[in-house]
Amino acid sequence: MRKFHFSLFLFGLLLQSVFSQSTEVTTTDQADFQKAMSLYNRKLYKPAQHLFRKELLNTNDAQIKSKCEYYLALTAIKSGEIGAENLMERFMEKYPDSPFGANTYIDIADYYFGQGNYKMALQWYDKVNPTDVHWQDKDRFNFQKGYALFTGGKRKESEKYFSQLRGSKEFGAEANYYLGYIAYDSEDYSTASTYFERVQEDEQLNKNVSYFQAAMNFKQGKFEQAISEGLKQKQKTKNPQELSEINKIIGESYFNLQKYDEALPYLKAYKGKRGRYSNTDYYYLGYVYYKNKDYNLAIEQFNKIVSGKDAVAQNAYYHLAECYLNTHQKQQALNAFRNAYQMDFNEQIKKDAHLNYARLSYDIGNPYESVPSVLLAYSKNYPNDHKEEIQRLVDRLLCIFRGVIKQPLTCWKVPLSLRIRKFIRK
Repeated sequence: MRKFHFSLFLFGLLLQSVFSQSTEVTTTDQADFQKAMSLYNRKLYKPAQHLFRKELLNTNDAQIKSKCEYYLALTAIKSGEIGAENLMERFMEKYPDSPFGANTYIDIADYYFGQGNYKMALQWYDKVNPTDVHWQDKDRFNFQKGYALFTGGKRKESEKYFSQLRGSKEFGAEANYYLGYIAYDSEDYSTASTYFERVQEDEQLNKNVSYFQAAMNFKQGKFEQAISEGLKQKQKTKNPQELSEINKIIGESYFNLQKYDEALPYLKAYKGKRGRYSNTDYYYLGYVYYKNKDYNLAIEQFNKIVSGKDAVAQNAYYHLAECYLNTHQKQQALNAFRNAYQMDFNEQIKKDAHLNYARLSYDIGNPYESVPSVLLAYSKNYPNDHKEEIQRLVDRLLCIFRGVIKQPLTCWKVPLSLRIRKFIRK
């Protein structure tokens, strides 16, 4: 009987020892894992990684092992280690039923999103099955994936995600703003205005709305409204680049309304795209100076354009020539009219420039070709325009050639073009 009780006593001690050891191991495992988690939560990823790796080697607890592998992959990603993404992919293959599975890709994507690395964030958002996203996280997921697409230039694709947030309390205002911008960028101004109106109450987002409204009105030819919205935006913005663009919209709106005095200060305040004027910018400024009779300043602006071969350059050459005439620089005017008439972008400018080129050729001579040839070319191209004037000029040339200035040859019956050719042969 005593032997039996003694045996039971020994068995009890043995069980207590085994249980005690098991509890000690489990408690130690939990404590070390919690230390690693504490470091991880404080964003001390390298020290945390060291403890997770140590715990992975020492523990026999399968659940803790899987957690260690997960956080080793996650700390590698957050430490920027090369190939870290492969660690996470291997974890997902090894533990397809892991409780981390549903949120793993989102967690990594959110991390990159928070770092401003939207390209990497999008790579991980693309791995997420939207049906696996918890309803409480749905709006955040849609906004952040939409924004990552938007910043990556995939604006039409981002529209799908922003559209699901139009009524969202947390993300609705921003979603409507970006939907408005997408519509604006697609020149769907009616839709853009509808979306922008929905962010009127958001002070931060509304800072830029007046700019878009001004730009849309300008592009639709609503210049008065463009000026009104532009002036509002000038009071709001402190961004030099945006302020420059607003000045351009206001200045060109006044220009199109032919209010050149009002246009001038805004056109001068415009700094150009990336600090550089286009030929059109120089033309606007030059034309305003021309209309205000500041011919020397106009000449300065027009001369910055004339190396081009387009409609703007042709227009600039013509008005440059007129500026030279108004400052008594006839030779320079001749050159500018010649360049304007040799371009074919605007037929009316070409015709008027050719006529003035012919007149000046008669007045001061022509270093490029004979005066009769110039008159013949105009008469041939425009036989019914300024016929009497061209005939009078030819008669005078013939009289000068014959030395009988007092007797214009108006009695000639020979067609004008033949008379010019006859004169040229002589």
